[in-house]
Amino acid sequence: MIRNIVPILAKRFLLSKSSDGFLSLISWVSILGVALGVMALTVVTSVINGFEGELVRVITNMNGDVLLYSRGDPLRNSDGVKAEIRKILPEAQAVTASFVTEIMTSGPIGVSGAILQGVEADSLGSVTAIPRHLVSGRMPEAAGEVTLGSSLAEKLGAVEGVEIRLIAPFTGGLDSEPRVLKANVVGIVRMGMYDYDSKFIFMRLDAVQKYLDQLGKVTNFNVKLSPGANSRLASDRLAKNFEFPFRAKDWSQLNRNLFYAIQLEKAVIAIILTVIVVVAAFNVVSTLMMMIHDKSKEIAILKAMGFRRAQSFRLFCMIGVGIGAVGICLGMLAGMGLGWILKTTRWITLPSDIYYIGFLPVVMRGKEMGLIAGVALMISFLATLYPSWAVSRRSPLEGIRYE
Repeated sequence: MIRNIVPILAKRFLLSKSSDGFLSLISWVSILGVALGVMALTVVTSVINGFEGELVRVITNMNGDVLLYSRGDPLRNSDGVKAEIRKILPEAQAVTASFVTEIMTSGPIGVSGAILQGVEADSLGSVTAIPRHLVSGRMPEAAGEVTLGSSLAEKLGAVEGVEIRLIAPFTGGLDSEPRVLKANVVGIVRMGMYDYDSKFIFMRLDAVQKYLDQLGKVTNFNVKLSPGANSRLASDRLAKNFEFPFRAKDWSQLNRNLFYAIQLEKAVIAIILTVIVVVAAFNVVSTLMMMIHDKSKEIAILKAMGFRRAQSFRLFCMIGVGIGAVGICLGMLAGMGLGWILKTTRWITLPSDIYYIGFLPVVMRGKEMGLIAGVALMISFLATLYPSWAVSRRSPLEGIRYE
């Protein structure tokens, strides 16, 4: 017999139309089942990747790659600490110091708790992306000027040129008088994460030090690493070399529980959605069984002409895998198309106070797409084993007698 007859027969069996078209309909149901499962896996995995990537981007844009901070009182000699950081971390591209404290603030229409961050204007932009996320105005350049997070500004009813009040309740102990400072809003910044946009107020470092009577003192050191550097190893080295009251964290440790929850959610959802592909694989089994019934006469004639058991096994394996492959291709194309639409239009919005970000981000990764396709193809192949084995065991007389 012809050596490559199995692929030819698989193509003929798969594309042939039965007398009433029912077998063809069942085949398309199987294909669509696989396609839906693959599409769902592709879209959901890409959305979770995008959500994780967007959080990483916002956190590093706000804090740099590594944060070294004091758990006790504010510290002096910031220049000496910066020099020590550069000595410990040769991969550090830039370091900036800041003073961070919690305050109350009031505006034209509201009152809110806030985090006041005094920043070094000359080095802030080289470590963080805060100056590049201004939606209006500018960063503070003089004493008495502040830049607000967008959600906080909305809550206070503050815009450029509006005067707000900063209230530091306890600056010298429980018996001290609150310190009140009137400040002019000169800019609005939107980092893209509600936790930051709803809390942060930025002011020049020297102005914050003077306001809180903490001249020459800082609380935080933000570090920007060179591309490709391992931020976790860098933070571990800082933690090893700086003793109490210092503590070091990289971007992943700043929101460790959140990133762990995302990874767990991704794994659970992937397992659940894989069930869709498994259910579709049962449709492949039923399609093959019906095809075996429909083509029983042809199979019997082929066997009588010398078609071996192994060839008959490979024939129906190839048909089942072909059904799965068509479904996978359609699902991948639909999933990537839907992902592209979500990525470019951002037509699905989220409540940012619940989901941290206000839109549905999408990041498609080739390795994960390949893994999804490989798993779906393997499931389709496993679904063909029993029907293929069953038909290979049949005697040629059974098909002829049945007819």
